[in-house]
Amino acid sequence: MLWKREKRTVEVDGKTIELQPKPKRAFGFSPGPKPQQQAGQMGLGAQASPQPIPQLQGQQRVQLGNTDFKRPTKFKLYIEHLGAKHRGLEAALIEQGVKGSIYEFIRRMVMASIMLAVAMAFALTMIFSKLGMPIATSAPLGIAIGVAIFYIALQNFLNYPTQKGKRAAKLIDRDILFASRDLIISLRSGMPLFNAITSISTGYGEASKEFAKIVQKVQLGSPLVDAIDEVIEVSKSASFKRLMLQASVSIKSGADVVEALKSIIDELTQERTIELRRYGQKLNAIAMFYMLFGIIFPSMGIAVVTILTTFIAIFSIDFTTLAVALVGLVFLQIVFLQLIRSSRPVFTM
Repeated sequence: MLWKREKRTVEVDGKTIELQPKPKRAFGFSPGPKPQQQAGQMGLGAQASPQPIPQLQGQQRVQLGNTDFKRPTKFKLYIEHLGAKHRGLEAALIEQGVKGSIYEFIRRMVMASIMLAVAMAFALTMIFSKLGMPIATSAPLGIAIGVAIFYIALQNFLNYPTQKGKRAAKLIDRDILFASRDLIISLRSGMPLFNAITSISTGYGEASKEFAKIVQKVQLGSPLVDAIDEVIEVSKSASFKRLMLQASVSIKSGADVVEALKSIIDELTQERTIELRRYGQKLNAIAMFYMLFGIIFPSMGIAVVTILTTFIAIFSIDFTTLAVALVGLVFLQIVFLQLIRSSRPVFTM
């Protein structure tokens, strides 16, 4: 009959084998094993059933199988954003010996900044209200100043480890040239390199502490070259790294250590001479602006305004106005002094 399928056979080694027909397909899909059979084949037991897929509808915690996933809060995302923004913070924390993760450090700094901002905002609001300012004006003004204090304090707190490392590097660079010249004199007199490094491990401030680390590692059993390389990796001073790296390369290659160190010292001296010239040019510009905005404009401005107010009654000059001008002048003087101090080189020639 037409609806009956013809049986197909195959002969193998003289035996006739009947082939089974292909399973029927419904709607284009092949029938798969039932959930109970599939679970039995996988060794999960006949009672196992597929777990329903959970629907995520804004819950803080969702359960997928036997694992809990917690959605990060906005506060945690903000801390992670700060950590990604300050990429050198983790290395600075390791150099400063701060224990804990970078997440914990940033969280503590954020909480400290929030507490400082809230305290300052509350104090300023009370001060403004005591001075006669209405609460509708003093409260928003205090909150605005508190928000500004929060961002300023947070940036200072997060940049403190990096700035501390830079200050330590400047202290090392201040005396590194004198220590390296003493090192060359000792080597030229026939003293071994380790003994020469031991002789400058005291007497040169922070630079001597870097050389003392090499001496300590050698005394603990490390070879001199390995001790130099280990101290170079953790040192904060670029000048010390260049000096000792040249010494390490010279020892490994068998070259003259004295000539290699002398070439690096000459390069450092030339670079610092150029930096001093740049500082002189910068100081001339700072002095000109200081004369204009710190001396000429305030003195002449107050005199001219005082004379004009005697002829034109725009506003009056009283004690409060002069006190505010005096506070502004003191603040301007501090800004210029800090600018001069920050741009001044700290090394010695």
